[in-house]
Amino acid sequence: MVLETTTTDGILVIRIPPRLDADAAQAAGAELGVIVEKKPKNVVFDFSRTTYIASAGLRIILSSTRTIMKERGTVVLSSLSSPVRQVFEIAGFTKIFTITGSLDEALSHLRE
Repeated sequence: MVLETTTTDGILVIRIPPRLDADAAQAAGAELGVIVEKKPKNVVFDFSRTTYIASAGLRIILSSTRTIMKERGTVVLSSLSSPVRQVFEIAGFTKIFTITGSLDEALSHLRE
């Protein structure tokens, strides 16, 4: 397993691995496919341990989010380190994702 998942107050928290490079993205994508099939309604992608993300990682996050949102789910990203946030900014993803500074903020946002 590349991803760790927990549930808090009915919100699915998916902890992203320290490096979401091409190899890890392939494994994570397969795991996310199984998770997304269950049609979760509220999801947090927790990047608190992530120090590197490649374009392949961005693609699986975007693809999973689109699928979740098609099923009327909500996704929040939390705890992006400076290097990871920079990659999201360069890709223009900070304009399309809700991003919070911490997991607690993300959970609060989804509880509203």
